[in-house]
Amino acid sequence: MMSDVVAGPLSLDDIPDLLALFHRYDRVYFGEPLMDADDLEAELAAPDLDLAADTLGLRTPDGALVAGGFLTPRGHLEAQFAEGWDSPELLSRLVDFGENRGRQRELDVVFQFLAEADTEGAAWLLDRGYRHGYTAWIMRLDPTTPIAGRELPAGYAVRPFTLADAEAVYNVVLDAFGEWESSPQRSFADWRAHILDRPHVDPSAFRVATHEGEVVGAAIVFDSADEAWVAQLAVAKPHRGRGVAQQLLAETYAAARARGIPHAGLSTDTRTGALDLYRRLGMRVLFTLKNYELPLG
Repeated sequence: MMSDVVAGPLSLDDIPDLLALFHRYDRVYFGEPLMDADDLEAELAAPDLDLAADTLGLRTPDGALVAGGFLTPRGHLEAQFAEGWDSPELLSRLVDFGENRGRQRELDVVFQFLAEADTEGAAWLLDRGYRHGYTAWIMRLDPTTPIAGRELPAGYAVRPFTLADAEAVYNVVLDAFGEWESSPQRSFADWRAHILDRPHVDPSAFRVATHEGEVVGAAIVFDSADEAWVAQLAVAKPHRGRGVAQQLLAETYAAARARGIPHAGLSTDTRTGALDLYRRLGMRVLFTLKNYELPLG
């Protein structure tokens, strides 16, 4: 099989074929696709990612993409395969590529996500020297579940995002996520590419929380056909414990229902301690994933 493939970098033209590889894995372990084309395009078109150096596609001699992977500047390693092509040799080839690229970037670690049920994949990574980093959950708010908000203390408000809020929101997100993320910080240009320049994005759907006019929190939401997905939720540390995050989510999801989006979703993990917050909002755990990381020192 190794002799039957041609290796080379991916391009943005490969997004539909690469997305099909992601969906094959998703359907096996989750029963439905998790990633959409906008997600993938935002990753591959990011200004901090070098398609020539950070991606690898494996193709049959007639050009069919049978495996593809990439390493983001923050160390997220992806390796996906067509059915019947996930041999140990090809898997090692893609993962070797990502790990070596991480060393070239002088990253401390690279990491991958696997479905909790993918015990074979987890055993392969553990044998390779990876360690379990944390557990992540994909959560959903069903259409019939009431949205539970919070009355905010005096001085606080939630309103729609405007483009003038971009840098303030970026700083709130950077500080909040930086408390528990070990990956390199995302630049403003990279954040903007993932958030504001994402295909089909509607920034008017975002919500910001303010305290006496200053931005202290934000909810970044992306719509699909049937789900409003909160990709980032952050509140500045001095303003936590006052119901700001819950009210941000409540207003974000209420606005999504008003737009005709029936479901709402987000992901959280064991590092944030936010699981109970989302359950209080009426959300349920839909899928569980495991993060595996490899120190590169």
